[in-house]
Amino acid sequence: MDLLSDILFSAGWKNDLLSKGQIFQSFGFHFPCERSGGFHVVTQGSCYARIGKQIIPLQKGDLLFITRGVHHELLSDPKAKVVTIERFLHEKNNQKIDQNPVTTFVSVRYEVPDGPVHPLLLELPDYILIPYASIQKHHSLEDFIQILSKELELNLGTDLIVQRLTDIMLYYMIRIWLQQEENSPVGWIKAFHDKTVLYALEKLHNAFSKEWTIESLAKETGVSRANLANKFRDVLGIPPMEYLAKLRMEKAKQLFQKGNMGLEEIAQNVGYASAFSFSKAYKRIYGNSPSREWKRVI
Repeated sequence: MDLLSDILFSAGWKNDLLSKGQIFQSFGFHFPCERSGGFHVVTQGSCYARIGKQIIPLQKGDLLFITRGVHHELLSDPKAKVVTIERFLHEKNNQKIDQNPVTTFVSVRYEVPDGPVHPLLLELPDYILIPYASIQKHHSLEDFIQILSKELELNLGTDLIVQRLTDIMLYYMIRIWLQQEENSPVGWIKAFHDKTVLYALEKLHNAFSKEWTIESLAKETGVSRANLANKFRDVLGIPPMEYLAKLRMEKAKQLFQKGNMGLEEIAQNVGYASAFSFSKAYKRIYGNSPSREWKRVI
């Protein structure tokens, strides 16, 4: 699995399809985002997103991802009356259907689980906007927008398909955003543009239980030990083996959440000889034993 896919999969976002289909009247609803993000795609007509005092016009084919903790509103026009999402959905079900809809759009909420968030996701801006006009001709994202539009026209058992399509579209959005941010000086955005660091990270993510050393990782990456260590420090501010240890802790926590493994088995699955050695490494990094920490937050 590539690095970005692994990060997004491990994030454990749970999608919830809030609204899809045609709107035939003026509308405005509040999208609460305490522990969630909002993803919207317009497939027909136009509307507006409002974040605080900022108004963002949305045209056919535009995609908007508003990240966690950013409350916003979706409106047919900037002066439209705003109601709660629950009331909007109730009114939508009882709307008077005219010949020409105001707009057709899909809104999905992504719930963010409690616990640590990957640093890349903390580097996301308040929102990512991908105008349809900016999408390169024949890009896969253009195809998915077209498929989504057709699914909404069918409106026959489309919820699961729409949710899967929007997951893929969100992935493409984040990938496009990363490509546009190539001048970031440090951090995870920079890591995706540094071939050496990216290659080393993908090696660690795809084989985190392997008995890595800085020497073996440098050899796999094709650079010297010093070069690899310096690049990790300059880009991510952490040595490669320290990153591997934290990666193993997160993978172990995911196994713990499934509830079908004991600590000994989990430790061996993530590359430690015993629960004792794993717990010792965990306490060194986080200052607490894994069993006590996990049971407190899960």
